[in-house]
This record gives sequence, structure tokens and C-alpha cells, in this order.
Amino acid sequence: MTDEVIKLFADFEDGKLIIERQDGQPISIFTHEEMNEECVEVLEIGCFGNAVKALQALLNCHGQHLDIDGIFGVNTQDALIIFQDQCGITANGLCDLVTYEHLIRS
Repeated sequence: MTDEVIKLFADFEDGKLIIERQDGQPISIFTHEEMNEECVEVLEIGCFGNAVKALQALLNCHGQHLDIDGIFGVNTQDALIIFQDQCGITANGLCDLVTYEHLIRS
């Protein structure tokens, strides 16, 4: 049995964040309202829900290998710190607006 690496891509379209596989199969679609319902100003350990799923999927688009479970735990925090460090922004494991902007621009 081989482990297939599935590349993920994220894009915004008609007010939706669409996470899809390299072959074009959508795996998650979040509307702006769904993310804002649960989103706090800063995502950190202990947060959960659609906003965290979107964060995890976006981190996977940048080379991480997180389970998209919607739970902001140690693995998500570690992946976030790696991403922040690679971008040259404050690597504190907190997902704020600056980090989100880097996640969707890069």
C-alpha cells in the first residue's frame, strides 16, 4: 500500500473559500459567513470549527500535512509556526490577520 500525496489548492470565488485537490475535486467549501460565525480575531490552541478547518487546509496548501479536523491543537500550532517563520512574520503560533493574508496570498 502506497501513501498518495494529494496536493491541495485554496482559492476565493464568489465569497467562498474553496479547498480542492490537484485533480480538481473539491474537498471543502466555506462561505464567508460560515467562517465568521466561528472565527475569533485570533485563532489559537483550543479554537475549533470551520475557521480552523480552513486554516488547516491553507497550511496544507503550503506544504504541511495536517488532518483537517477543525481542532487547533499542537500539530496545527507547529505547522503554523513553521509557515510564519518561512514568511518572515512573527512566528508565535497565533493565526491573526497578517498570517491569514500570507496564507491566501502566497
